[in-house]
Amino acid sequence: MAVWLWLVGWSVFVLPLSVASLRGWAAKRVRGRTTPWGIRVRGVALLVMWVGGLIVPLGRWGGLAGEDAMFLLPAVEVGLLLFAAGLIAGSQLSDRFRRGAARSQAADQGIGERS
Repeated sequence: MAVWLWLVGWSVFVLPLSVASLRGWAAKRVRGRTTPWGIRVRGVALLVMWVGGLIVPLGRWGGLAGEDAMFLLPAVEVGLLLFAAGLIAGSQLSDRFRRGAARSQAADQGIGERS
């Protein structure tokens, strides 16, 4: 029973957020500081998190109870969650570098106009 509650609860929480991000839907303040590409990358990261959150419960529900499976399933879950975290961090870094380059370019153009 607990496995079904986890599967349904996790899917109800994460799946709509990931689909919305993949479609490019986001809050107004997020859209203002993030590129559409960055929002979609975060949607992919949320899908990876969704799959990662289902690995261990589905493995246990499917009857994988051996010692090797109980070592491998959490390792795969952690790997997927770290991959998702890397996607989100890469998206945030690219947005930060883009904003910094835009500021630098605007400052360079402003200096050139004064001379």
